[in-house]
Amino acid sequence: LFIACAVNAQRLSLTPQVGFENSKTSINYNNLGSFAPLGGEFNPQVSLRLDYKFKQGFGPYLGVSTSRSVVSYNFSDIENGMNFYSATKANMQLRMEAGYQFTTNQLFFNKIRSANSSTSKTKSESKGSCGSYSSKSNCSKSYSSQSSRCQGKSSAAKKIAPKDKGAGVRLQPSVGVGFIPSPKTDVITKMQGGQTTYEYRAGNWNTALLTGMGFEFGRNKQRLVSVSVNYFTGIGNMSKQTVSNVESTKTSVANLESNASGWNMRIGIPFTLAEKGAKKHHNQNR
Repeated sequence: LFIACAVNAQRLSLTPQVGFENSKTSINYNNLGSFAPLGGEFNPQVSLRLDYKFKQGFGPYLGVSTSRSVVSYNFSDIENGMNFYSATKANMQLRMEAGYQFTTNQLFFNKIRSANSSTSKTKSESKGSCGSYSSKSNCSKSYSSQSSRCQGKSSAAKKIAPKDKGAGVRLQPSVGVGFIPSPKTDVITKMQGGQTTYEYRAGNWNTALLTGMGFEFGRNKQRLVSVSVNYFTGIGNMSKQTVSNVESTKTSVANLESNASGWNMRIGIPFTLAEKGAKKHHNQNR
């Protein structure tokens, strides 16, 4: 008899998540040093993530989440724009996320102590009935019955071993990119009360690098809740911007450059949309 078995397991999951994001946007004004006009701020965040896992644990993911890292920096005096300004948080934006994720095998918090205790108990009982010198005569008279009894206890101990392995966690490191489809204009010039004012949208990135670590908690094969901590840093559309103004014969110029980064924490409930496990058997009889 020849048996060949091939297993291919795949899983598609959807995870809605809620949490918060702490972003920090800094501005470099005329190369005089960077400063954060608002500091680090916490904002609520919602996201939705779709991931596909192969049997090896690797797989791609797609997601969408809210983002609020843009800071509206307003000033009217170009020469003193670093000292006299007003700053507010811009509106929420929608960002797309995509990347690759790895899921480890489940790491159980508790070991199966009952199985170990029952196994040790079986060994001590078998040693007391067949291992001592005083019972050796009885064992010699009914060796076959004692042997079958010891085997029966061993097999019973295996059946007693619980199938419930308890709670555990799967680690999910990931790396990817974030993308904001249509970022707003970086610099806007406006007239207010006969005076020219300037609005610089700092941290107005359209592409960001994402890294993260997820913790998926469950019991046996049941997935209960996932918690993830992620980091992002803007890398696209972060070039230097120039603002200039000419009054009479005097020209004032301000070179503006920004940097945006931050981290978030999310909690969600994973839902398995599809799970594929195909087994093929080929039998050959002689």
